[in-house]
Amino acid sequence: MPPECDVSIRPGWFWHKNETAKPLPELLEVYYNSVGRNCVLLLNAPPNTTGLVDAADIARLREFRAAVTAIFGTDLAAGSAARASSERGGRFAAANVLDGRDDTYWAPAAAEAEDGGGYWIELRRPASAAARKFNVVRIQEHVAMGQRVERHEVYVDGGGAAVASGTTVGHKRLHRLGAPVAGRTVRVWLASRRGPPLLSAVGLHLDPFAAGGGTM
Repeated sequence: MPPECDVSIRPGWFWHKNETAKPLPELLEVYYNSVGRNCVLLLNAPPNTTGLVDAADIARLREFRAAVTAIFGTDLAAGSAARASSERGGRFAAANVLDGRDDTYWAPAAAEAEDGGGYWIELRRPASAAARKFNVVRIQEHVAMGQRVERHEVYVDGGGAAVASGTTVGHKRLHRLGAPVAGRTVRVWLASRRGPPLLSAVGLHLDPFAAGGGTM
């Protein structure tokens, strides 16, 4: 079961007149370190002395919601073609990571699972979209079949150095890159895993609120 991250929108769990809600950059950092690391986020909004949530806190919550929508409302991987080290075919094709559904997923060929080959999945973006920069990589496992990835790396255009790396994935792993990058191909290398990996989604997004994020 995923952990639950309990955080208050204010410095403490209770409302105090001399305190204010966390700024948007801090709330986004909380989001990436909770939801973006396979957790459930419970964001506390304490009532004030009238028994209501403070109007300023409500405004910050709406700002936070709008920012998350702005970041993840557009998938810059849309229109890409997907290929993988192998695929089981049929309803387990590599293209499933791009269909926007949680109940479909890519699975490697049974033969590759038997010999423990080097698993990877790659998105090839349309030439017209390759110049559109992204600074967030989203990876999701089909957790109904268990959490399997233990270590992974992300490469752009076959570069020698990974633009992102991490350990587990689970329901959702969000990598916020140090700076926006453009590229035609994005490969997720699954370096270590428990059994054959089953990925339900790989997405690319632009976070305009990050340092150097720019605009879409």
